[in-house]
Amino acid sequence: MLAGLAGLAGLAGLALVLYLQFARQVPPCSLCIYQRLADLAMIFLILLGFFVLRRWSWALAGIAAGVGAILAAWQWHLADIAAQHRVEACANIQLLPQTVFSSPAISSPLASALTGQGSCAVAGAHRLLGWPITHWSLAFFLACALLLTLAVLLTRRR
Repeated sequence: MLAGLAGLAGLAGLALVLYLQFARQVPPCSLCIYQRLADLAMIFLILLGFFVLRRWSWALAGIAAGVGAILAAWQWHLADIAAQHRVEACANIQLLPQTVFSSPAISSPLASALTGQGSCAVAGAHRLLGWPITHWSLAFFLACALLLTLAVLLTRRR
């Protein structure tokens, strides 16, 4: 149940960042893209754990959440630097070329979702419900890592 809750949180987090990107025009940075990949890896490993190698899959999913937390903490650091007027920009990243899929209707949004276009410091400084996105992201990944750690520990005892 705890791993399922972490998986649902991962899906909700992914839906939220895609909403922010496409509906609110908040451009993701490279660290945002890596966090999305950590979230996708976490979701995949949680789902895998429901079918095979439960403890190992969920432990790896917890590690993916930990990596996402480290990336969010670094992005938070970059946002703090930007607040002190020493903006650090990170390199743009494109994980999926626009030509991967033959249909432009599919390839353009998918490639856009996996392309970092903005500054890490600026992207992380956007606010959601009064709190910077970097803070939400760090709290999200830490909560998922905690849920998955508890799921692994409770699975061990059975």
